[in-house]
Amino acid sequence: MRIALDCSSAARPESTGVAMYIRRMVAALARNAPHDDFTLVYRFSRLKDRANFIQPPAGNFHAKLMVERLHPIFARRLNVFHGLDARIPGKWMKAKLVVTIHDVYSALQSKEFATEKFRALKDKRYRDLAGRADRIVVVSEACSRDVLETLQPDPAKLRVVYEAGGEGFYPRDDAQVKAARAKHGLDRPYLIYIGTLNRRKNLPNMIKAFALAKARAKSDAVFAIAGRVGFGGEEIHHAIDDAKARDAVKLLGYVPDEDVAPLYTGAWGLLFATLYEGFGIPVVEAFGCGCPVIGGKDGSVPEIAADAGLLADPKDPEAVAAQIEKLLTDEALRAKLRTKGLARAKDFSWDRAAFECLGIYKELI
Repeated sequence: MRIALDCSSAARPESTGVAMYIRRMVAALARNAPHDDFTLVYRFSRLKDRANFIQPPAGNFHAKLMVERLHPIFARRLNVFHGLDARIPGKWMKAKLVVTIHDVYSALQSKEFATEKFRALKDKRYRDLAGRADRIVVVSEACSRDVLETLQPDPAKLRVVYEAGGEGFYPRDDAQVKAARAKHGLDRPYLIYIGTLNRRKNLPNMIKAFALAKARAKSDAVFAIAGRVGFGGEEIHHAIDDAKARDAVKLLGYVPDEDVAPLYTGAWGLLFATLYEGFGIPVVEAFGCGCPVIGGKDGSVPEIAADAGLLADPKDPEAVAAQIEKLLTDEALRAKLRTKGLARAKDFSWDRAAFECLGIYKELI
């Protein structure tokens, strides 16, 4: 097969969930499809980010800049074009079209996480791709339900392909944990959040909940927040002041990839009571490192965590605080959740995801 993969959203210096999805999917396809021909495509607008392009991982992988409508030969020689982040080429592309939709909640279903102009552009694009794509990959059953409700595509087009954690997410030894904690100034017990700091991630409520739980548990633990600031992320500073939580919260900024697994390993838990996740890669990454998880009850997290995590209504700081207090005061519970999480992490695999995508490509040719 001759397959093009749109990797444009991975061309950034700091990894987002979508960028990690693309990079890990490319690596897994390289391991599992040595006889197929792959082109890693980048839209021309990403040329300025070429230093962050994915290096072709094998001899059957090539890279290409793409400008809409200017590649007639390329368009005819491909079997499949897979838009890995909710984007496909125009009608000039003659290949079968596959598109991954990671979620529709932030931009389409909710009005509070993006501007009206941004949502209008997204709505137009998503409805176009839902109509033209031959197959739509969704990353969870929750995402599948939302896509069907919001975009109303032909249900026969949808395929659920779960994501996974990365290869490096396993429990790290004491020396690695100690070094990462020292580097980031974490000299007390801590819960951690890792991800983009935006409004959808619900950090103000998590901060309020942590401050409540810390006081009730009489704990010296801190809430370590790692990630770059996105839409609405500046609200986090007001939330810290409102909760009088300057001593309870430590802002780490963007954490390098090599530090993430040791920080998960050393944490008493991942606090991830977000308002919505299409999949929730940090949940599986934390599980893989033996880190207990507190997640939100909405979106995909209950599906992904199953019985291995604690859940709470993310809009109710009291409910979240009750779960935090359990982690801060119950060592036996933390140990139980570590064991359950390690087992649950094994249910997700990038090799399986790649194999399932290859199966989708074969359906179409």
